[in-house]
Amino acid sequence: LKKETRKGFNGTVELVTGTPTNLGAAFNLNYRHRKINFFINYGIAYRKQPYRGSQYQEVYGTDTVFLLQQSNRGTFTGFDNNIRGGLDYYFTEKSILTAAYLHRRSKGRRLTDIRYEDYLNDLNTLNGFSLRTQDEKETEPNSEYTLNFKQSLPGKEHVLTAELKYLNYWENSDQLFTQRFFQPDGSEHASQARLEKSLNDEFENQWLFQIDYTRPFASEGKLETGFRSSFRDMVNDYLVTRQQAGGGYEPVPGLDNIFNYKENILAAYGILGNKTRRLSYQGGLRAEWTDVTTTLRKTSEVNPRKYMNVFPSAHLSVELEKANALQLSYSRRVRRPFYNDLSPYVTFSDSRNFFSGNPDLEPEFSNLLELGHMKTFEKGSFTSAIYYRNTKDKIDRIRAVDAEGNSITRPQNLRSENAFGLEFTGAYKATTWWKLDLNLNFFYADINGTNILPDFKAATYSWFARQTSRFQLPRKLDIQVRSNYEAPQNTVQGRGRGMFFADISFSKEVLKEKASLNLNIMDLLNTRRTRTISRGDNFYTEGDFQFRRRQVNLSFSYRIRQSKAVAVAPQL
Repeated sequence: LKKETRKGFNGTVELVTGTPTNLGAAFNLNYRHRKINFFINYGIAYRKQPYRGSQYQEVYGTDTVFLLQQSNRGTFTGFDNNIRGGLDYYFTEKSILTAAYLHRRSKGRRLTDIRYEDYLNDLNTLNGFSLRTQDEKETEPNSEYTLNFKQSLPGKEHVLTAELKYLNYWENSDQLFTQRFFQPDGSEHASQARLEKSLNDEFENQWLFQIDYTRPFASEGKLETGFRSSFRDMVNDYLVTRQQAGGGYEPVPGLDNIFNYKENILAAYGILGNKTRRLSYQGGLRAEWTDVTTTLRKTSEVNPRKYMNVFPSAHLSVELEKANALQLSYSRRVRRPFYNDLSPYVTFSDSRNFFSGNPDLEPEFSNLLELGHMKTFEKGSFTSAIYYRNTKDKIDRIRAVDAEGNSITRPQNLRSENAFGLEFTGAYKATTWWKLDLNLNFFYADINGTNILPDFKAATYSWFARQTSRFQLPRKLDIQVRSNYEAPQNTVQGRGRGMFFADISFSKEVLKEKASLNLNIMDLLNTRRTRTISRGDNFYTEGDFQFRRRQVNLSFSYRIRQSKAVAVAPQL
């Protein structure tokens, strides 16, 4: 939440309502007195998010094909509180120390109903069906402590900043699963009924320190340098139990452990750029040392990894005649596995489809080379570029299915991916009241996963498009329309199907521009669904999931001694 440092009292108040249920309120208050600026922000939100999905699967036995028709329906209900307070101390107007504290507490409940229908050989021969219910309660109290310092030095944009942050997170998940089994005629197999429990506690402590220095030189040159360190210690204590015939509960094999993740990262960077009459250039180098250790305590499995990497970057731009420019850039990038990518905890909400992380997962490294042309004109600009990207140890989720039709999906490193593409970006102000932004990307990718299986190869041609239109109409009414399309593309195990979705928002200034009314409709046509096809030697699977339905929100924001440009409403 943004602070406003004008002297005296100022702030914003916001109210939100929406469907599916989304209720919220927030305020952002500041008080500046002499050398001290006090600020406090509070937000409260209550929401219900329905979701749905379906799956069709074939599993090939020796002389039988086992078919599954699965449907999922559920709702997540969440109640969130967050408060952030602190102060800015002005030693001078160019030397500022900020101290802040954030506390966030979230409580949620997830109710999911799953229906499994099992067939033999074709969908006319029902072999039985089962009904499974997930009832999950979760609590997340989180705290953050932050200390910032900013020193403006002589000269324009000559700045030194430093930040120290401590984060303390905890999440508790308590789940109950019930599953009942039925014969084709609807009579119940009472003896096969299951009752299972899942307890999952996650703890995280993290220290962050960062210092950045920026110094301009010559007429348009700039030097940027800095240092960053991060120390994380995360623990995931999980246990899944199943009720036995006598009424007691016993752990499910392989689902009782304590996962410990420790990550230490030290990084330093430097960037130097300048511009002459027609030539501008920028070069940078970031060096990182990473020390990661994952431990499964109960089985004494330890996986330590230490590595040093450097990430160079370079950018060159040449201005040509008639508002044209050529650009050439190179960068090396890294995608580190997230905590959930590494945690071996297996989700148990779906008794046929399990998801887990992979403690042996390695980072993904990419080299990107791009050559582009930019043309500016009176009403906008147009950029075209051709690029090449080489990725080593590409991270992808791989699905495996056993003879009983149970699947497990976990991230794995593929050998490589090579991609070539064309990208076009345009910005055009058609009239005084209409501005259009457009992005088109066409690409070819060659994916190599033969380190996992010999036939894990894929070649795909695909594209995606994004457009945003902004309309500034009379009577202080603004309209924004965003649309996205992602074309189908092949994967090493199948194909991701196309997806289209659009958002629209309306904003109007009221009460003599002291307040705003905003109407947002996300996924206007209710078409944002993830649809996939996966294949293996013994299975074929189609999935169709919509994790969030169309959302309509109406918000009212009132500004207290603030202009529209200054007020920043919190996300609820």
